[in-house]
Amino acid sequence: MDKNLLDALSRAKTLLKAAGTLLKKQEDSNYVLNLLTETVYYDEAECDGSCLLDDIRYWFDEFTNENIDEDER
Repeated sequence: MDKNLLDALSRAKTLLKAAGTLLKKQEDSNYVLNLLTETVYYDEAECDGSCLLDDIRYWFDEFTNENIDEDER
């Protein structure tokens, strides 16, 4: 398998795990959380939801040339 593809899949897995952890925080809470300010740990650092969103945007731009901010309806 192509190294770039393996890198992209590995990065996607890391970002999906972090997003899942962030969503699990909301699921476990009795209150509505601001997920952009809640923190998760990945890449050996603590990152808030806003940072995670930036990393996801970068991943899509880098590996798919898609803009996740465009409405696909």
